[in-house]
Amino acid sequence: MKTLPPPLGLLEFLERVHSDAKVYAIEEPTDQLSLSLGCREDEILKTSLILSTRYAPRLHIHPYQKPASLDAGEKLANATQVYLLTGYQADWLPPFGHPHLFYTTLDAAIDDAPCVYIAAGLPHGLMALTPDELRSLTDYAHWSQVFAA
Repeated sequence: MKTLPPPLGLLEFLERVHSDAKVYAIEEPTDQLSLSLGCREDEILKTSLILSTRYAPRLHIHPYQKPASLDAGEKLANATQVYLLTGYQADWLPPFGHPHLFYTTLDAAIDDAPCVYIAAGLPHGLMALTPDELRSLTDYAHWSQVFAA
């Protein structure tokens, strides 16, 4: 697979956390990704930005064909809100590499996968990560302490 340079925010984050995650160019339409990658559909993930009137915005990572889990008083951010808060297009929103850290929740289905694929901030760019890597890279409690130092 061809690798792509990550967008600057994502590149900076990956360098700061010493991750060797790579961005791969995948040109297939979303409905054919699982066939092309040789994985199950629930291993292809989407990052959704969730807004609340009571809490700070958060990210939710879930299989792309499954809707994001919303709590009472929450709603999905629209494309303009996603861009203004993260600097990324909603369709290619990565789970990290934003101007500031977001608290992130992960769908339970992610734990059953040996490898997951998630948007990397640019069209047709996907990162392949293990569920443990994804959990580690989105650990708000840990990274908020590291980046605050």
